[in-house]
Amino acid sequence: VESEGMICSQLELGLGDDHSGILVLHADAPVGESLKSYFGDVIFDLELTPNRPDCLSVLGIAREIAALTGKEVHEPDSYYIEDGPEINDLLDIDVQDNILCPRYTANVIEGVTVGPSPLWIQNRLLKCGQRPINNVVDITNYVMLEYGQPLHAFNYELIKDKKIIVRQALTNESFITLDEVERQLNPPMLVIADTHKSVALAGIMGGLNTEMTEDTTTVLLESANFDPINTRRTSQSLRLRSESSSRFDKGLQPDLAILALRRATQLILQTAGGRSCKGTLDSNPRPTSRPRLLFSLDRLAKILGIHVPIERVTGILESLGFPTTIEDNDTVGVDIPYWRSDIVQQDDLAEEVARV
Repeated sequence: VESEGMICSQLELGLGDDHSGILVLHADAPVGESLKSYFGDVIFDLELTPNRPDCLSVLGIAREIAALTGKEVHEPDSYYIEDGPEINDLLDIDVQDNILCPRYTANVIEGVTVGPSPLWIQNRLLKCGQRPINNVVDITNYVMLEYGQPLHAFNYELIKDKKIIVRQALTNESFITLDEVERQLNPPMLVIADTHKSVALAGIMGGLNTEMTEDTTTVLLESANFDPINTRRTSQSLRLRSESSSRFDKGLQPDLAILALRRATQLILQTAGGRSCKGTLDSNPRPTSRPRLLFSLDRLAKILGIHVPIERVTGILESLGFPTTIEDNDTVGVDIPYWRSDIVQQDDLAEEVARV
């Protein structure tokens, strides 16, 4: 029988590292359609300025595009059922330095099945330069790319006394990171630890001693906020830069942690099964309300050298996700959204109007 084709593995097609067998597509894959049109996508290679960590995410870029096109941004659904034990019965958190760690949130998911991620997740990760590992780890990377918030998954069974301690490293503390390199830590480097040992280098990389394996059935999922300056200095001192550190060292908002945690929990339940604990551990000793600025159109005119109508100003800011209210003919009240850590004064708002 004449054949002008062959059945290919992921490796042969350049879609992954798996060459153990043929690539099996989803049942709804249209027969006869080219693989390029089925798997194809447009990949944007963006050069970003350091003051916009929110744009190190799909949602951040979507918000920029929405402002230019008049479209609306729809954040992903993060609803899931909490049908496991109470979180307080499974885990305790002790944040000993809430300056270097302003917020720490965590969930526990029982009964997961660790294995390969669905093909659609692997495909999107590969297009973003990420190597698929397993469904749980891939979800943490996927949500990091989606929201811009790094997360980490621990093997819960390897956490001693079921307690997480966020502390500064001990003097000359030895720690083996996931890349199997032993590193010497010193304060004020921040670590995530249990009652016996460090299990992660905060904001940079997890530890080999609690990594996810195929035998893992209970996952401790972390989503936290770490001081950008300390993270940057630790990363530079250890010559260890990661996707996580590149985001934390630019400054992320603490509000982002809980949103990404819920999204990642939902996706893990969807792709790895299991059941989520009831409730979420959330160490947030210094909660702050979102800042509000008064934006003077007279100041805007002095900066830009042109007059911009107040309706145009509010329209631009609203399209970027800034809720506004007109206070008087010359002043606009502007609420700063949780994803914008770079807006601290009204001149920053003038830049937003100018660039749009």
